[in-house]
Amino acid sequence: MTNIAEQLAPAASLCAREQLIQRLYRTTPPRTLCTNDDITMGRYRYGEIALGEYLHVQVNPKAIQYWLIFDIDDESAFSWEDNLLPAPNIIVSGPSISKLRKIEAQGGAHLLYAIQGVTTSLKGRRKPVAFMKYVNQAMRIKLGADEDYTGPLCKNPLHPHWKTTFLHAHEYSLNELNDFLHKPKREYGHGFDWEAVANSRNCYLFHQLRFIAYKRINYARENWRFEDWRKHLFEVAESLNNFEGFGLAKEYPLKYKELQSITQSVASWTWQKYFPNHNRGIAGTWLYQIPIQSTALAQREGARYTHQKRRETSEALIKQAVSKLIDTGHKLTQKNIANKTGLTRQTVAKYKQLLDDVKYAAPQGIRG
Repeated sequence: MTNIAEQLAPAASLCAREQLIQRLYRTTPPRTLCTNDDITMGRYRYGEIALGEYLHVQVNPKAIQYWLIFDIDDESAFSWEDNLLPAPNIIVSGPSISKLRKIEAQGGAHLLYAIQGVTTSLKGRRKPVAFMKYVNQAMRIKLGADEDYTGPLCKNPLHPHWKTTFLHAHEYSLNELNDFLHKPKREYGHGFDWEAVANSRNCYLFHQLRFIAYKRINYARENWRFEDWRKHLFEVAESLNNFEGFGLAKEYPLKYKELQSITQSVASWTWQKYFPNHNRGIAGTWLYQIPIQSTALAQREGARYTHQKRRETSEALIKQAVSKLIDTGHKLTQKNIANKTGLTRQTVAKYKQLLDDVKYAAPQGIRG
């Protein structure tokens, strides 16, 4: 039988891909359910034969569960990222064609999460099983996955018919997945100086959108047309179009035409010119060894964090400037403070409470 590893394009680091392939062979039952036709009419074959020849296969034994599997629509290709969940280990997508050459309406994808084995037989402990069911159901709801999908068959990650992406080989514990359900993490634009961004809704949304686009462009090129890509980014931009609590000069949402303009700019540039070689693969997607979140909710939390840091920095600058003005005998005016700090007079005026506190401590007071 042909080596499966040799048939697959290198969608991830060789180590991660091989680990996941070996795990599939290890967890798939010795005699497993599989089919090329109707998934309700499976047959039993040896595990190695099933993984090598059949479109749909059972990768979890009856008595123990090693994978959490979710069935999502094409439109939800980034549902795990958009909902602050960790990255799946394997994404299997693409239309299905049966041996009878009938095109089945299966354009969705299966997300496979590798978990530490949970015994589901009568000999297994009830609490771990109940906890696994809770985590599985909660993730299914957040992912918007098909509630009618119950397994045991899934799209065979090793069959060349499917578009398969191996993301990472990390094995999740149920506690780890549960933490993601309640404690979203923020990570986007790593290394980017957000404090240098202009005090503008347009600029802020542009940078948020481009960082999301950088991580998704390869998947889009492989699976979508440009119009689908532009439409997807516009929907993302709409979800980011909320600036309350960001500390920007204007906090109300941008108009439709402004969103269109920003989306067109990011969509066109990334589609034509951005080719990140660190995450190319058979489906061209997100190759993170450790899951990284970059979503609408994460962006908002990150923006508030950035605003807080920016405010703390500005307050420190103002206090230093006030101290220097007092020492040199200059008047504590907003203009003088702005000149000393490098901030605009409008920005200094926002810190009225801080200036009022200084007013009572300084004999000359503050004048606008």
